[in-house]
Amino acid sequence: MRNPNWSSVLRRLRPWVVGWFTFQALVALAGVLTAWRRDEGDATSTSIRRTVTHNGLELRPTNADLSRLRVDLAMAGGEIDLTALPLPARGVDLTVRMGMAGLVVRVPADWRVWWRFRGVGGIGTDGAVERTHDEHAADLRIHAVVVLGGLVVEAGGLSASPQPG
Repeated sequence: MRNPNWSSVLRRLRPWVVGWFTFQALVALAGVLTAWRRDEGDATSTSIRRTVTHNGLELRPTNADLSRLRVDLAMAGGEIDLTALPLPARGVDLTVRMGMAGLVVRVPADWRVWWRFRGVGGIGTDGAVERTHDEHAADLRIHAVVVLGGLVVEAGGLSASPQPG
């Protein structure tokens, strides 16, 4: 039996390695183009949408009237920090779609959180988050569709100001 030398092994692997990196580059390019078309709003907006592939997302909204966040992650990670917001009067809707991704959502400790999770992966809390089963009474409503990913909800400090009204 003959031992293959390194050059022949590398020669056989080269098309697979080049193909893999080409695939990753195409997915990243598709993500950049999609984000360019679909991203809307900034930290001061009432509605924010972000699309991220092969990268990271750090979002710290500051508008007290924030009502909706939409996040699409593919092979990416993200952190959404809502601790700078006061207790919302009508709640904040967070819609998350993830594929092979992870997301951490940090909320004030006095917020009530509701979620609906579909897919293959998981959602969890740090134990300090108050979960509610009443969607309409929640301060944060999370609608998550996940494939091979995870979402964590953590408690931060208290809300920036007391609940209005």
